[in-house]
Amino acid sequence: MSDTLGLSQRAITTTETILQKYGVDGEKAGAGFIAEVLETLAANELLTFGFSDPLQTGPQPGDMEKACTVIRLLAERSGTLATIYMVAGLLGPLCLSYAGTVAQKKALLPRVAAGELQLAFALTEPGAGSDAAGITTQATRWDDHYVVRGEKTYVTGAATADLILTVARTTEGGAKSYGILLVPGGADGLSVEPLSKLSGNAYPSCRVMFEEVLVSESGVLGGEAGVNSAWPQLRKTGTLERLIVAAMACGFADAATNRALQFVQERHQFGQPLRDFQAIQHTVVEMSTLATGMRLFLEDAIRQHAEGHDATQAISMAKYFCSDQLQKVVAMAARVMGGRAYFDFESVSRLYREAPFCLYAGGTIEVQKMLIARSLGI
Repeated sequence: MSDTLGLSQRAITTTETILQKYGVDGEKAGAGFIAEVLETLAANELLTFGFSDPLQTGPQPGDMEKACTVIRLLAERSGTLATIYMVAGLLGPLCLSYAGTVAQKKALLPRVAAGELQLAFALTEPGAGSDAAGITTQATRWDDHYVVRGEKTYVTGAATADLILTVARTTEGGAKSYGILLVPGGADGLSVEPLSKLSGNAYPSCRVMFEEVLVSESGVLGGEAGVNSAWPQLRKTGTLERLIVAAMACGFADAATNRALQFVQERHQFGQPLRDFQAIQHTVVEMSTLATGMRLFLEDAIRQHAEGHDATQAISMAKYFCSDQLQKVVAMAARVMGGRAYFDFESVSRLYREAPFCLYAGGTIEVQKMLIARSLGI
């Protein structure tokens, strides 16, 4: 993949600046941690891709390659930073770009690009995860407002979000009549409960309750035309989320492989360097081979999307392969490191906790297989 205008170096420098202050997992984070992360990303021009242009719709040529480059490099150094970037810097603005009116995009996207607006995306419910058609949260028209009632879960970033992009079933349409509502983070009737998770708690995922939350008509993404037409936009955003997660998995795999390679070159056992043991050599070779295969899957998916093809199959294959093989790469890194990998001071222990995220974000492996099967006509 190409490196435009020193994008990689900016991403690395930005990450190192943030980590030096806040720690890899944001363990030194204070109240302004997420806001400062976004401001720092913006100051280094990492939030200004084509889909932040109010006059454009969706990503422009080269945008997804750039986005995947940045998130891969962030993930290599911190899953927490990569997740902040994915949710607030990519998925939120992509959704706005696809579905928003020109007026909404003019009002919101420049603030996102400047790191001034935090977004969260609320889709999953206790009874509706991969089955988005099972959503029960409702938005009912009432005078010149909509009343939102329901519950969402695993909403990353909701605790600090200025706007929560909330997918709700609208009462005027049919089975797939959904709207996306821009719910202010401090709205009356809105309650947000952070949920403890395996990693990344400095950027919590939350349970969100909507108890007759009022949203004005202007708060429906896409305006009146968007009330019952969110489904196609959700499919587009969901596809790109899978691509982004595949890139994140590649970053995690690179970090695990590089750390294992460094360790075996430094460590001595039984009077000789660890790198001289053939079993260790073979393990590191397998890790490197899998990580390379992951990158090739990712690059093929990015290329097909950039060329304007229907990249659904390529992206689902990349997400499936990368998230699945990542678990093997990280497990092998942990075995190479021995007991050291069990302790928090070792970076591989962080990767071991962060890697499972890629299995679920953007849809499970089983969902990817279903989408691939459809693309094969079976």
